[in-house]
Amino acid sequence: MSSKKILFLSLIIAFGIGLFYFSSWYSEYRQTDFSYDSSHISAIELVMKSDTLRLTKSNGNWFINDFFIADSAVVSNFIDILQSISAVAPATLKTDDNLTQLFQEKGIGVFIYKGKHLGKEYRIASIAEFNYKPVALNSGSVVPYYVESPNAVDNLVEYFSVNPDKWLSGKLFTEPVEAIEEIKVVFPDNEKGYTLELGGNQIALSNSAGIRLPNINLANISNLYYSLDNFKLHYPTKAEINSAIPENLISSMQLKMLNGKTYDYTIYRITGKGYTNILGQELGYNPNRLLVKLSENRFLVGSYLHFHYVLCPIDVFVNNYEK
Repeated sequence: MSSKKILFLSLIIAFGIGLFYFSSWYSEYRQTDFSYDSSHISAIELVMKSDTLRLTKSNGNWFINDFFIADSAVVSNFIDILQSISAVAPATLKTDDNLTQLFQEKGIGVFIYKGKHLGKEYRIASIAEFNYKPVALNSGSVVPYYVESPNAVDNLVEYFSVNPDKWLSGKLFTEPVEAIEEIKVVFPDNEKGYTLELGGNQIALSNSAGIRLPNINLANISNLYYSLDNFKLHYPTKAEINSAIPENLISSMQLKMLNGKTYDYTIYRITGKGYTNILGQELGYNPNRLLVKLSENRFLVGSYLHFHYVLCPIDVFVNNYEK
């Protein structure tokens, strides 16, 4: 055999061996690669059985299910985890269950998008079969791995919650509170309503008839203004949404922004049985929580405490007010 043939065969063998080791390395790498570059993330879907939570970035803001405003700090911390999550070791605890089915039933599906394209997919779980340690299974993989992240303080899997309350911002609008140009509040008793104009360096308060009032209470107006920047909000139950009927109306509020955008909110009592006051006396409504209707027939739940100044009538904002 000529030296050229020997060299050629040697190159083929070397290439084959290299390809084998590369394939083995890549196969293991693909099974253990869970992190994703945060700069490429445009949307994240978390799926657990029939529950799906979608986080989407739009114009610099994160939204829950393409509508509700997400807490940017919570999302930012989560993204830090997504780009730092790493495999520790194969999860070798034995189970007779089918791994794919096990993760489908008990795990949380993680789908990370770059633009409209799916960039990363895996399932993560903290279940008895693996001693409740965080375990992840990459899409197309047959080997689950114990995983960790230096940015996780609590159980890693708790950060992958499909509960919307975990992600909700305390804001009802995306702009800073300084962008509010006008606040209009209307009550069933029309005489309690008012309009507050915040243009320039001047603050003007008008009653429901459009008459501007002197001697305004700047302290209480400031309390109203800054309370709009941070509410405690939750997702409602179906039973709570049923309270959005005219007889439960407390007030409605309209916010006009400097950019021309307008936000409208309607606030209702949450009625039902089993509600009591501090003396144990039965009430026909929830004394702690109220229902807030946003646009497109969407709802959130807040507390009377956080909405206190929104619910105040005009006399609270005027010194020595007389009708």
